[in-house]
Amino acid sequence: MPIRLARFSQWKCAAAMGAFALSAAANVERAYANPTVIDIPAGPLAGAIDALSRQARISVAVQGRLPAIRTRAVRGRMEPGEALARLLAGSGWRARQVAPALWQLVRAPEGSRPTTPPPRPAQHPITPPLNIVVTALKREQLLSSAPVSIAVAPGDRFAGGSSARGSSDLGEEVGSVFSTHMGPGKERLFLRGVADSPFNGPTQSTVGLFLDDARINYALPDPDLRLVDIDRVEVLRGPQGTLYGAGTLGGVVRIDTNRPRLDESAGGIAIEGSTVARGGDGGALEGWVNVPLIRDRLGLRAVAYVDRDGGWIDDSERQKTNINSVRRLGGRVNLRWKPDARWTMDLSVVAQGLKARDTSYATEGLTRATALAEPNRNNFLLVRIDAKGPIGGIDFLSSTAIENNNVVSRYDASAVAGSVGLAGPTAYDEKRSIYLITQEFRLSRSQGPFKWLAGVSIVDAVNVNFGTFNANSGGSVQVRRQGNLSLEAAAFGEGTLALRNNLDLTLGVRAFVSNIWDDPRKTSDPSIDQYGLSPSAALAWRPTPGSLLWVRYASAVRPGGRNLDGAGTLVTFASDKLHNIELGSRLSLLDGHLDLDLTGFALRWHNVQSDRVGLDGLVVTTNVGDASNYGIETAVRGTWRDFALELSATRQHGRLESALIEDSDLRLPVLPDISGRARLSWNRQVNDWGLGAYMSANYWGPTRLGFDPNLPLDIGARWLVGAGVSASRDGWRAVLSVSNLLDNRSNSFSFGNPFTYRLQPQFTPQQPRTVMLRLERSF
Repeated sequence: MPIRLARFSQWKCAAAMGAFALSAAANVERAYANPTVIDIPAGPLAGAIDALSRQARISVAVQGRLPAIRTRAVRGRMEPGEALARLLAGSGWRARQVAPALWQLVRAPEGSRPTTPPPRPAQHPITPPLNIVVTALKREQLLSSAPVSIAVAPGDRFAGGSSARGSSDLGEEVGSVFSTHMGPGKERLFLRGVADSPFNGPTQSTVGLFLDDARINYALPDPDLRLVDIDRVEVLRGPQGTLYGAGTLGGVVRIDTNRPRLDESAGGIAIEGSTVARGGDGGALEGWVNVPLIRDRLGLRAVAYVDRDGGWIDDSERQKTNINSVRRLGGRVNLRWKPDARWTMDLSVVAQGLKARDTSYATEGLTRATALAEPNRNNFLLVRIDAKGPIGGIDFLSSTAIENNNVVSRYDASAVAGSVGLAGPTAYDEKRSIYLITQEFRLSRSQGPFKWLAGVSIVDAVNVNFGTFNANSGGSVQVRRQGNLSLEAAAFGEGTLALRNNLDLTLGVRAFVSNIWDDPRKTSDPSIDQYGLSPSAALAWRPTPGSLLWVRYASAVRPGGRNLDGAGTLVTFASDKLHNIELGSRLSLLDGHLDLDLTGFALRWHNVQSDRVGLDGLVVTTNVGDASNYGIETAVRGTWRDFALELSATRQHGRLESALIEDSDLRLPVLPDISGRARLSWNRQVNDWGLGAYMSANYWGPTRLGFDPNLPLDIGARWLVGAGVSASRDGWRAVLSVSNLLDNRSNSFSFGNPFTYRLQPQFTPQQPRTVMLRLERSF
């Protein structure tokens, strides 16, 4: 197995060269010079050499000490020699190959050294798809060769280059992502029009939201984690049942965090101040630190943040202003241990508490009148342990995650107090919790003509729901007390075979069994059992190095279950299943300066589960029939000198078919037929200054709220425009941005209180124009 050589004396270097030469003579068929996927961030040369040694399975020697230089980021599919040349460009050093898997760093001849240092990269460059390495497919793969509709948003975009701050804001940065806009800590994300309902019932989400390899939403809303110290966000559109299992009918959103570096200390701090037009003031404080505890062996990376979003809704009855302000406090700690050069272990703890003083709906302008406040809290805790490394020529990964998420909501239920025997101002208090344990083992091989992965996973989830009416006079009536236990075990695999140099066939399947008990304490009682297969297949053709065409079939299943209706009776809802086929293309032109994506899709959704609000104001899950959706997703990315342009649009037609309810409007909820976004950015290095500016625009067409034929609650089209400027120098950076630049008050959601929305018009206006100033310091 290749061994990294960091600092050699001259005789040790010669001995090592001889040993590797003998090894190479006995194994000449090993292709150490084959192109491989390389992903090395900018930083000290020592860390870059270590990363390259692991990724390319080579060793690098140097006579004396490694030079103390910083390297550029190197990403893409290339031979080790090319990667070394890029790392050493402009440094006065070069690499020469002395054996099939051994390279030596030497001083470049005096005449070949550049007289001026290499130019600094732009502040926010757009990396061409040919060089982007994605991990959402559970193995490292170049975006240019991934036969699936996928979008990548860089992590630094959320550190001042966008109004998006939390995971629920991803719809502002990625096309075909839609949110319910129920409020922080209560929102649901939808992908590719696979939208069942905006309401938060007991069903699993249709989109899998992952923090690294740990799922964080399951059967509860998105916890809206603040996106601090993020490497990138990857969005897989379309069902991902083969690799990710139940509850990924619409796709997967994966948030990749920055992991500890073991070779250098670094950190940063940022402070924000914001003000909302005709609303309150807000701000944030965030910081991160990276500390090598034992160089090249043990390191710590920690993140902490606190923020406050100023409210903008007033309550005339309670004589209060800016009632919907939100506070958020959280952080992450990641401890990385490398017992040797090939194996890595990570222990991570993530925690966040979010509290909203009140809901964000209005009945007129930016005002409403309620007798009681309607606050909500979302408390999230995640502990994760990962271990990965090679076993022979195969990569191994073990990922264990334990999650506890608690959501507490209150609504003014005075309008229905009489129906439950209470009088006067009455609140409905709902407490929902999820206790989730996941374990996954994976084996994979990413080199050679046959690339594959295989694994097993176990999911253990306890879902608890308590609902109680509480009157100010002191009386209370509990109407919901329910908990269930879900167990799912699965084995999955996917392989890619190179039929020709430019033609790949990918086949995958997941075999699963799930059991659901109505009472976690009584597993001896009968359960709802289900087993089945989730297959997938793709054929990808690369007619030229910068183009990819594919056809892909995929499927996913969401288990059924039982829930309480308004009368307190357990009602069974069946599982639903989705089949999707897509034709996609990805094209890179003008040496990577222009990238075009075009995907057409058609899906069939059987036995759609949907959360509906009953006349008593309580949410119940039922099956509403079959649905279909077909459409086109487009994306264009272009760079010219200091400018970068991103455009995306989605045109789709999602409708109910064979409906089990009588409804003249068969549109799927929350799903606009037309949506799009545009972003123009400018970045330039002027001497020691990095200057930048951007402008963005998002459009969502008309849609509807749900499947209630008596009260469809249409939502009109809306725009959201933002802009910002930035300047940086010597580790300092300042950003001034404006969100909702046009101060648009369009309705983003036609629902606020489930007990009164049938009695009076309700809508959720977009957050008014907000100005934010951010100051960062990195060290």
